[in-house]
Amino acid sequence: MLLTDAADGLAHRTTATWAEASRLPLCLLTGAMQGRRVLDELFAEAGVRPSPRVETDSVAALFAHVRTGRWAGIVPHTWLHVFGVPYGMRAVPMTEPARTVRVGLVANAREPGSVMARALTEVAHRTDVAAAVERLPAAPGSQQ
Repeated sequence: MLLTDAADGLAHRTTATWAEASRLPLCLLTGAMQGRRVLDELFAEAGVRPSPRVETDSVAALFAHVRTGRWAGIVPHTWLHVFGVPYGMRAVPMTEPARTVRVGLVANAREPGSVMARALTEVAHRTDVAAAVERLPAAPGSQQ
């Protein structure tokens, strides 16, 4: 999802392209992070290369920067359920290309292991995460 100022022309559209997003003053995750590598692949598929004005290694910091209204950001839609859409911003789905990305859970096999890791692994085995995400209500302020 593209998070952009509500006054921006893209904010009033139902979708935004990666090429359009590349021209915005972006705040993105750093290139060392997997999430950024995925974004860079999508930008490359669209034939563009972003020039972010701000880079961070924290999703919370990304949202804090975007909240100022000085930068736009690109985040997975599920993060909007955690942080919400910052005041004065709009969340616009990204297209051209539109793609979902698989994520994985990695846990250390050492014994005795972490109680939290075991509990998370057990829940992951019992849960259809994709179906659970689809049942989430639309994030506040999104164009869904």
